Amino acid sequence: MTALSHRVLVLGLGFAIAGSPLGIANGPLRFSPFPAQAQPSSPTPPPQPLQSNPLFQIRQNSKMGFINRSGQTIIPPQYDDGHAFSEGLAVAQSGEKYGYINPQGQWVIKPQFELAEDFSEGLAAAMINDQLGYINSSGQWVIKPQFFLVGPFSEGMARVLIGKKYGFINRQGQVVIPAQYNLAHDFADGLAKVQLNGRVGFINKAGQAVIAPQFYEASPFQEGLAAVETNQKWRYIQPNGQFAHTTQFDRAWAFSEGLGLVRIGLKYGFINKAGQIVIPPKFDRAGSFSEGKAWVTVGKQQGYINKAGAFVISPRFDEASNFNQGLALIKSGGKAGYVNPSGQIVWQSP
Repeated sequence: MTALSHRVLVLGLGFAIAGSPLGIANGPLRFSPFPAQAQPSSPTPPPQPLQSNPLFQIRQNSKMGFINRSGQTIIPPQYDDGHAFSEGLAVAQSGEKYGYINPQGQWVIKPQFELAEDFSEGLAAAMINDQLGYINSSGQWVIKPQFFLVGPFSEGMARVLIGKKYGFINRQGQVVIPAQYNLAHDFADGLAKVQLNGRVGFINKAGQAVIAPQFYEASPFQEGLAAVETNQKWRYIQPNGQFAHTTQFDRAWAFSEGLGLVRIGLKYGFINKAGQIVIPPKFDRAGSFSEGKAWVTVGKQQGYINKAGAFVISPRFDEASNFNQGLALIKSGGKAGYVNPSGQIVWQSP
């Protein structure tokens, strides 16, 4: 993860789950690190149809390249660092500078930035002279560099640090929600999680407090519900601030593909939106569902289950992550690799 990834994501660090890095499993798939705890602190992107020719990051001899879903090398490892493809372009590092390449490995935006981030809604954060702004897919500045910390665009708005407070800008760079929050999160389902005076609530795009800051912690809204912590227990609320049901958990995460990841005692399982347990809490760790599967830990090994709770890929990996466009990043025997839905490792590092 590049330094900018850290600076961009640091806007949400106050909402991270202890021991769990942001941007894993349910966020943008980075080549490393691997998920280590039940996790989702970032909203799960809406389900996307499988692309016909997606590319996946690999690293060999300290260089980054890309393979296809079959494990064939499409862009030979040649870049010093970079990210996965997003909106048709991928961040790539050459020497001390960052630019963007296309799926043929050609520079579309030449390396010129001190740091660079993925495209989101047609714009990407980039840094010049230690200041962050946003460029379009042609590499032109749409919002001039002027911020120290920023977030990606989500639902037409991006969170930024102004002074010591966080607010939101629109695609023209205008501040549309004044910087007044101690922490802020991306908009999801029309609401953004914010923190004031040590409590978490939600605002709408007009900056109005739809749910006043009152919770110790919360997940973003996703699929119409958000998990919130109150009185040392976790429950789910609706966008109007009302509790969805009376069921409580020791920990809960955002819904994904109709199921919510919860912890009861020290074990992880899944519930439906009525608060009923669908997959009993019997796993040592777990991630949310993606492409019909969720990684779970049994003992020291990780595998994948389906929505019936049955293993579709037996626990045999040291570490695992969510499926994304038909492959999942895994680690086994000290080697990184990708596994397909049939459980076959299509690529593994030397």
